[in-house]
Amino acid sequence: MRLASCRFLAALALSVWAIPAGAETVLGDPMAEVTFKTRSADLGVGYTWGNGVLTYGGHDYPFEVSGASAAAIGFSSGNSVGKVYNLQRLEDFAGTYWSLSGETTVGKGVAGHLMENDSGVRIRLDEIRTGGRLAASPSPLTIRFLPEAKKAITDAAAKKN
Repeated sequence: MRLASCRFLAALALSVWAIPAGAETVLGDPMAEVTFKTRSADLGVGYTWGNGVLTYGGHDYPFEVSGASAAAIGFSSGNSVGKVYNLQRLEDFAGTYWSLSGETTVGKGVAGHLMENDSGVRIRLDEIRTGGRLAASPSPLTIRFLPEAKKAITDAAAKKN
């Protein structure tokens, strides 16, 4: 029984990582890039937090991330890199993104996510995680621009007008 459980968890982690990898062809051309660092702590219900940078139009915009998970246990931290699709206006990037995610990290692991927010902005992420965590649930992740990014966005909008 233990071997079957390990195989199931390995298959779950691989499928969550492989699906976003093949999705890039249907998403079109990337319009921006993101990098961020997160930490997750869970005991049944958990919390994820961190910060990152959106690179769009030759400028960097710092942001913070936070979110919850419903079925997870453990602690892990990770570095993510990704491409952003369907970003028509900078203001559309912030918001709550949803993804079906799974993670099996023992020491070091990889993960992939395909997320979308209410504005139709999609992010495809590749992630390297360290720690010890088991998670599988729909996950909301909220992105908020930091004050210096909000000021840069406001200044850029004023220059357009």
